[in-house]
Amino acid sequence: MFLSKFKRFAKKHWVPIVGFLLSSAIALFFGFTFMARAIYFNDPKHQDEVLRDWMTPRYVILSYDVPQEIIADALGLDDDDRGKGIRLKDIAEAQNLSLEQLTVKIRNVAQTYRESQK
Repeated sequence: MFLSKFKRFAKKHWVPIVGFLLSSAIALFFGFTFMARAIYFNDPKHQDEVLRDWMTPRYVILSYDVPQEIIADALGLDDDDRGKGIRLKDIAEAQNLSLEQLTVKIRNVAQTYRESQK
């Protein structure tokens, strides 16, 4: 009885049902992504990490908890390059720096920013 009523309802109102299911799936995806990043970057071993060649400026921003503009300026990124997934290896090569030198540069900028926020 209930199943036949539900089938009739679903046939008649399939567009809102599909919309609801799709919006629920999208909300779950973004909610999971948010929580995963929050848990990952609140772990002390993922904060202020030594830079590696696979990292992107976005990863550095999340790891060092410094605004995008400050990291972009420290890495010497143009306005066109700020939103792209450029790897730190490529940035270091373009500036003739090693990743260790880039790490020191980012840590100094992050420390200066944190001191200015006190």
